[in-house]
Amino acid sequence: MRGLRTAAVLAAVLAGLTAAPATASAATGDSGFVKRVGAHLTLNGKPFRFAGANNYYLMYKSHAMVDDVFARAKAADLSVIRNWGSLDIGDQDGSDSIQGKADGVYFHYWDGTGPAYNDGADGLEHLDYVLWKARQSGIKLVIPFVNNWNAYGGMDQYVRWAKGQYHDDFYTNPTIKGWFKDWISHLLNRVNTLTGVAYKDDPTIMAWELANEPRCKGSGNYPTSPGCTTATVTAWADEMSRHIKSVDARHLVGAGDEGFYCTDPGGSDWTDNCGEGVDTVALAKLPKMDLMSLHLYPDGWGKDAAWGTTWIKKHLADGRRIGKPVMLGEFGLLSKAERNPVYREWTDAFVSGGGAGFLYWLIAGTQDDGTLYPDYDGFTVYCPGPVCTTITNASAAIRGRPPLFPPVADDDTAVTTFGTPVTVDATANDIAYLSRIRPETLDLDPATAGRQASLTVTGGTFTADASGTVAFTPAEGFSGRATATYRVRDSLLRWSGTATITVTVKPDPGAAIRLFSFEDGVQGWAPGNWQSDAGAVAQSAEWATDGTHGLRVDATGGGWFGAAFPEPVDLSAKGTLKYDIRTGAAGTSTSVALQTGSGWAWCQSTWGWQNQDGTGTVEIDLTSAMSCTTEDLKDVRGMFVWVSPGTFHIDNIRAE
Repeated sequence: MRGLRTAAVLAAVLAGLTAAPATASAATGDSGFVKRVGAHLTLNGKPFRFAGANNYYLMYKSHAMVDDVFARAKAADLSVIRNWGSLDIGDQDGSDSIQGKADGVYFHYWDGTGPAYNDGADGLEHLDYVLWKARQSGIKLVIPFVNNWNAYGGMDQYVRWAKGQYHDDFYTNPTIKGWFKDWISHLLNRVNTLTGVAYKDDPTIMAWELANEPRCKGSGNYPTSPGCTTATVTAWADEMSRHIKSVDARHLVGAGDEGFYCTDPGGSDWTDNCGEGVDTVALAKLPKMDLMSLHLYPDGWGKDAAWGTTWIKKHLADGRRIGKPVMLGEFGLLSKAERNPVYREWTDAFVSGGGAGFLYWLIAGTQDDGTLYPDYDGFTVYCPGPVCTTITNASAAIRGRPPLFPPVADDDTAVTTFGTPVTVDATANDIAYLSRIRPETLDLDPATAGRQASLTVTGGTFTADASGTVAFTPAEGFSGRATATYRVRDSLLRWSGTATITVTVKPDPGAAIRLFSFEDGVQGWAPGNWQSDAGAVAQSAEWATDGTHGLRVDATGGGWFGAAFPEPVDLSAKGTLKYDIRTGAAGTSTSVALQTGSGWAWCQSTWGWQNQDGTGTVEIDLTSAMSCTTEDLKDVRGMFVWVSPGTFHIDNIRAE
């Protein structure tokens, strides 16, 4: 998208590390390295199977944010994290970039004559810290050398450096291939400033991947040439895997591909008709390739969850046939109502089929402002949490523990119109191990002795029946979110952990909708994560028009600032979007963008301006000043405001 148990020797080393980075001697021998023995992996001579997650922001975020992700992963018994290892820009000032710096961080740039490396504090020292923290946490890493997609520059940045024509020039242009080999060598030979160990000698790294999701096509910055085929990508992978092994013979190597096949050339199913330029079997069979790779995203691929189980089983069978371990490098499902049982089904199939390890997309943690990192793409599974517990159980199962786990109750959500009761099949996405869920045991108040089948909260009343269905009746005049916490037993009389039922009652259609008030914090607001150096936000009591707090925006470079809504918002019956603003020494744009629907569809307002040294209310006509249709406005998922450089205060964002 876009190990497991640490050996005793390594554990002893880790135990000697303090809370601050300390220099360690270079690793000796192959102790602590994950090795391939035929179709299986080993660690210090013992079978090695793993469970883990992906995270893309570790390489450029603060040490505190890195620490938080590793702490969550360790607490969840995850033993491998796949994190990005490339951040390619244009010129050093960020110009001529495919995407640009990430929070001011960049690794690889054009110095006027060729690609150069940023080894300093705003460069690869960030990756040094990730490796150090992973080592301290007893977690292994999988690191791709480049991204196929344009996030963080990727292959298209190389094509731009070379003034190329096609995305797949990356695979064929001799100059670009030389640059990529140089980058690989630079990373492998880099000596970590915190550990004193060269990357190629660090057993913290489980595997290198040639790329994240290599394909003939990219994100659209450059087209695909007519001549790109599976032979193109496979030849490139053969050349690059040989180069890696010539510099670093001790680490595993994988292609990082999504697992597409070339078994039905010209067929109707794009996942096996060779059309993406990927032949996963040919890639895995390469002599210097250690892993067979696959990813799984039914939502984006036009498939369903059951197809995903078949996809997993097919790759496991092919891995056994060709004698290579299989790694499920990414997987995700958008439907939170189905995610828990589906992840159980997928991981069960992977574990029972002998897969080497799986990594879900995406683990995230707390930001520097104390809020959770936003679920930008809809796939985030936060730890701790119910679905994370299911992953933790699968982590234990893949390492041989019998599945004698308590049931897992999962969170549920519902949305209802003003004054309208709603029901939730609360136990439909709960799971049990070697038993079944007993829905008649659902307890709406775990903190009170005995089973509580009814619970009145601020906003209304929850009532559970014997089928596990929970009804919510809103209190008169209530709009907003009402929550109840529940647990349930399985047929072996084991209690689940707690899960939350959240019901959102839409406002009275005739009343204004308050979107953000900032009374309880920044409410998820942040600069858009695709921008570099846009600025920062903070809750502030300096100026407010609705309550005691507003949002302070310090826009260093200017850009889009905003947040996703906790639940989709229907603005189709509203005429005006409003927010209050105070400007300082500079004025600002007041343009607004709304994310509509479950994809990345956006509509934007006409341009507006608020002069300096003043206060006012920005009013945007939803019927004429936005590029949205009425249908679009029925499902609004997020909002961003363009803020020019300077310091500004925003409050009371509402729709009337």
